[in-house]
Order: sequence, then structure tokens, then C-alpha cells
Amino acid sequence: MNNVLKFVALNTLFLFHHQSFAASEIELEAEILKQKEQLQLIEKQLAELKSTVINVEEQRHEEKPVGYSNDKNWQINSYGSVLYKSEEIYQNIQDIDPERKATTDLERVVLEFVYDFDAKWQVEIELEYEHGGVGSTLEYDGFEEFGEFETEIEAGGEVIVEKLQAKYTANENFTIKMGHIFVPVGLGTDLHKPGQYFTTQRHWSEATLIPQVWHETGVNLISKWQGFTAQTLITTGLNSEYFRTYQWVATGHQKRFEQVNADDLALTLRLDYGDIKAGKGFGVSYYTGDTSGNRNNTTKVTGDGNLTIIGLHGAYSYENWQVRGQYLFGTLDDSQAITNANKTTPGLKPGNFAQLGSEAESSFVELAYNSQGIFNLSNPLYLYTTYEYANPIKKVEQGNATDRFNKESVALGINYFPIKNIVLKAQVAQQMYAQSDLDDSTSFSLSMGYFFSI
Repeated sequence: MNNVLKFVALNTLFLFHHQSFAASEIELEAEILKQKEQLQLIEKQLAELKSTVINVEEQRHEEKPVGYSNDKNWQINSYGSVLYKSEEIYQNIQDIDPERKATTDLERVVLEFVYDFDAKWQVEIELEYEHGGVGSTLEYDGFEEFGEFETEIEAGGEVIVEKLQAKYTANENFTIKMGHIFVPVGLGTDLHKPGQYFTTQRHWSEATLIPQVWHETGVNLISKWQGFTAQTLITTGLNSEYFRTYQWVATGHQKRFEQVNADDLALTLRLDYGDIKAGKGFGVSYYTGDTSGNRNNTTKVTGDGNLTIIGLHGAYSYENWQVRGQYLFGTLDDSQAITNANKTTPGLKPGNFAQLGSEAESSFVELAYNSQGIFNLSNPLYLYTTYEYANPIKKVEQGNATDRFNKESVALGINYFPIKNIVLKAQVAQQMYAQSDLDDSTSFSLSMGYFFSI
């Protein structure tokens, strides 16, 4: 009996211990599972935190101006070009027998200074030395009986402050530029460095209509969204006292005056898709502004002299091919009144004031192929062709427009880059005139350009 009782007691004790151990094992597994869930939650939170930090750093990096870094907040850029040209030229509008002349020209040396105050604020200054000299200025003396322009000769050539702008980058989608800024009509303000156009000189067709690398004082609001870039500018306008038959409103740029009249302001709108400078983009520009109010003697012109310019432009590159082009069309109100007033402005050389176009247009297209692989070269060699057209007097308010300045040209040439910062160019071109008694003329030109950044 005692043995039976001992046996029952031992089995009961063993069963109780086994149940207790089983319960403890279940609880332990539950606790381990709970800890695993907490660890997974912590790991997830750490991953999200890490992703947030990376995104913030990337955003801060994108918001920094070009050239900004923690250890360098300044940049110096420079570019320039020198030209040799042999061409057949007409001395005046009566001349129908062109004469060949050869010239050299230190076209320009440009210095750009960029300073980043922080990741949002930047100032940029651009100085251009043209034709190897300092220059002359014109000052208007309104105390003369009819008003007079006085010329102060300082040296040959000229020095121009093309840009003095402050830029505020609010975020990756919105930027403000203010001060003396570029007016983005056409491609001239985007692609004006020697390595950004193939011809030996900047495109003459654009210079026939508007100021090349056009710069005025004002403000530019820039917004970006999904590949689109929109610009809205309010700037100083042009002065119609210097409008000319052969260059339409290009010579109305007030850079020649010590002070710029700002009674008539101008509005510029531009919309681009893609990146023009990278060779894959296209866009449209619109410029409008009155010009009579910026004359020093405003009593000579009746009417506002409103100027409107519409431009289409684009650039595309694929493998070894590159193509760029633009079209400009402009209208000028009160062109006949401006012509009559400019004929009698004291102190000015009258030039050709026979007509001033109420409508004008120009265009160019250039196509280039990098033949580096064909000739087994270690550096790029571009073969290119360019077509240009300009007519600054397409239509007039009174009478018939002359064809004297209606001109086209076709050019063939090469661009060779011995190093990435120097380009050597050679070009032959033929100019065709719409006027029937003018023979086609030819030209040959060489140029060297450089560009660098430190």
C-alpha cells in the first residue's frame, strides 16, 4: 500500500512539473515572438528615418546654386574669342560692286564672378571687354535748343557690365533673379560662349533684329515643373532713337548711354521644355514693350512705338549629331513716325533712314556631326553647315519695302577641340541678296575661342 501511494505521489509530482515546464516554454516563446515584433518595428522606424534624412540631404543639395559646396562658395568663369575674316563687303546702300577686305578682331574677353552667400542667395557679375578696348559713351544734353548727343571718347572698343544679378533660390521649383539680367529672347542668351555655337561668329541673323546677349535691368521669376521652365520678366525697354533700317531695333539697346531711361518697361515671357544648353529642349518666347517713352526727346514722336517679338527655338542632340535653330518675328508700331523723328535728331549720324520696318524676321538652323570616330581622333572634330536668313524691313507702314537688306547665307565649317577648353574654327560662307542687282558675296573666316571655370 505504501508503495502504491509513493508511486501515485511521484507520478502526480512529475505531471505537475511537466505542465509547469510546458507553460513556461509557451510563455517564453510568446515573449520571444513579442520581442521579435518590437525589433522589426524598430528596424522599420530606423529605415524610414534613414530615408527621410537622405531625402532632406538630397533636397538641400539640389537647392544649392551651381558651384556651391561646403568648402567653396565662389567661382570665376571666363571665355573669349578672336577672329580673322576675309569677306566681300558693300560700302554703302548705293554700292553694287563689293570689295574684299580682310580684318582681325579681338571680339571679346568675358569675366564672370559668382559668389554664394549660402545655399539660397547668390550674386553674379559678368564683365565683357569687346574689341580689345574700353570704349566711348553717349550723353544726352537736353539744354541745347533741340537736344544734343555728346560723345565722350575713352578708348577703342568698350567694356560692358552684361550682368549684375542677385539670385534667390526658394526651392527646386522657384527662383528669382533681380538686377541687371539677361532677356531670354531667342538662343543668344543661352548659347553665346564659343563652344556653344558652331559658326566662327555669333549668328548674324539674330544680331540683325535684336541685341545679342540681350541684358536689361529688372526682375525675372523662374518656375520649374516636370521638365518645363517658365520665365516672367519685367525689365527696362529699348530706345527708338537708335532704331535703324539695317539692324531694326537691335541698335536701340541703351547700353551706350550713361543712364538708362526707364519710362517704358518691357514684359518678356518664355516657356521651355527640356534643357536647351544640354542639347535637348525647345521653347517659345514673347517680348512686348513701348519705346517712345525712353527717347531723350519724346516730343518728336507721336505714338507709343510698341515693339512685339515672338520667338521659336530648339536644340537637339543624338549620338554624334547636333542641331539647333530659331525663328524670330517682330512688329513695330509707329515705325514711320520714328523714322521721320530720327532723321532730324541733332548729334546723330543719319545713316540710312529711308525706311524702318514695321515688320521684321530672321531665322537660322545649324547641323553638326562629330567626326572624331571617323578620323580616329582623340578629340572632337565637328563638321557643320549653317543656314541663316534675316529681313529687318520685311514690311513698312508706307510704300514698298526695299529688298536691300533681305539676305541669306549658307556656311560650311569645322570645329576642333584640341582640349575641352579651346575650340578652333574655320568657315567658308556665301551670302545671297534678294535685291536683283546685287551679286552673291563670299567670305572665309578663322576663329579661336576659350572657356574655363575655377
